[in-house]
Amino acid sequence: MMPPRSRDIRRSKRHRSAVSHTIASPARRRRSARGVAAIHSLAERIVKNEKIVIVSGAGLSVASGVRPFRSNTGCQKTAVPSKYGVPPTKGLWNDVIWTTATREAFRKDACRWYNEFWLPHFGGGETYQRNSGHMALQELQKRYSNIYQITQNIDGLQHPSERLIEAHGRLGLYKCLPNDDSDMDSESEDDDDRQVHLGHRRKSRVIRDSLQAPTACPYQYLQSLTPCQLEPDDARMVLEERSHQSNPLAMAPTCPTCGSLVMPQALLFDEEYHSHAFYNFELAEDWLSECQAIVFVGTSFAVRLTSVVLEHAREHSIPVYNFNLHDLLLSTARLNVSNIVGPAVETLPRLVEICLEVEKEQKLRCKTK
Repeated sequence: MMPPRSRDIRRSKRHRSAVSHTIASPARRRRSARGVAAIHSLAERIVKNEKIVIVSGAGLSVASGVRPFRSNTGCQKTAVPSKYGVPPTKGLWNDVIWTTATREAFRKDACRWYNEFWLPHFGGGETYQRNSGHMALQELQKRYSNIYQITQNIDGLQHPSERLIEAHGRLGLYKCLPNDDSDMDSESEDDDDRQVHLGHRRKSRVIRDSLQAPTACPYQYLQSLTPCQLEPDDARMVLEERSHQSNPLAMAPTCPTCGSLVMPQALLFDEEYHSHAFYNFELAEDWLSECQAIVFVGTSFAVRLTSVVLEHAREHSIPVYNFNLHDLLLSTARLNVSNIVGPAVETLPRLVEICLEVEKEQKLRCKTK
C-alpha cells in the first residue's frame, strides 16, 4: 500500500470506523455470543412491528462466490472459512482497491483503469446466484413492512424493493463523470445538527439545482446508464457481453448525451454519498433516524456507513444485532449489542423461522384470552 497523502487521508474518513474500540477481543467474543436468545429477541421486535433497519455487507454474498473486499486477517484468508463450503480467497481490499478505486486514478487513464482494474475484478462473466441469506432477507421484507435494508454490496443480488437502498452502487450501471470534482467537496455548514450524517444535503441541493439547466447531463447525478446506452459500439459490446478477458476495451466508454467519460455506478473512495442520487443517502438517513433496532449482516465495520450507524446507535440507545462470523462488537455502557455468530446462510433463515414461531405464539395467546 502506498503511503497516504493528504488527499488519501481526507478521503479515507468515509471508510474508517472506530473498529479499534468496537470490535470485541476473542475472550469477550465468546462471552457475548448468545445467538439463540438474540435471534428470538430480534424476532419479537420484528413481529411487534418495530422499525428495523438492516445494514448488510460483503459477508452476505461470500457464500454466493462473490469475492469479499476485506479478509478477516487483513491478508490471505476470506471472512468465511472453508468449513462452510467457501474456499479461502484474498480480500479485494488487500490487492488493489485502496489505491485504485478513485476518480483520481480513473481520470489519469480511463481505458487502462477499466482494463487493468475494474474489468478484471468486477466485470467478469461469472453469474452469481442469490443464497439462502439473500432469500431470507427478501422473505422478511415481503412478510413485514417494518423491515428496511441498506446494503453496502454492489453485486445486485438483493431483490429490488422500495425498502432497499444500494448505498454503494450496483454492478452493470454507469454514471457520467462530471467535468469537475466540486461534488466531492464534503464541506458544509448546515449539516451538523442532523441525527444521522452520511452525506451533505446542501451540496446535494446545489448539484440538483445545477442540473436544471437545459444543457446539463442527467447522468452526472440523477440517472444511471445501462451498457446498451454507452458509446462507442465496441466499448458497449465489451461491457454488455463481459468479454474483456479476450477482448479488452480499446476506448473508454462515453456518455451518449454529453460525450463525457462514464464510470461504473459505484461509490469510489474519493466520492461522497451525495455525489449521485442513486446512493439515496437522504432516505437512508431518514430510515436510521426513525428506527427502533439496527441489524448488521456480514460487515467488517470498516466504512463510513457502519461507523455513522454505530455512533447513531450509541447516541440514541438503539439496540444492535450483529450477524457475523468474525467481526463481533463489544457491548458497552453506551452500545447494547447482541452478536449472532455464524454464516448468514444459516442464521438469517433461522431468524425467519423464529419470526414465524413468535407469530404462532402470539396467536395462541390471543385465543386463550
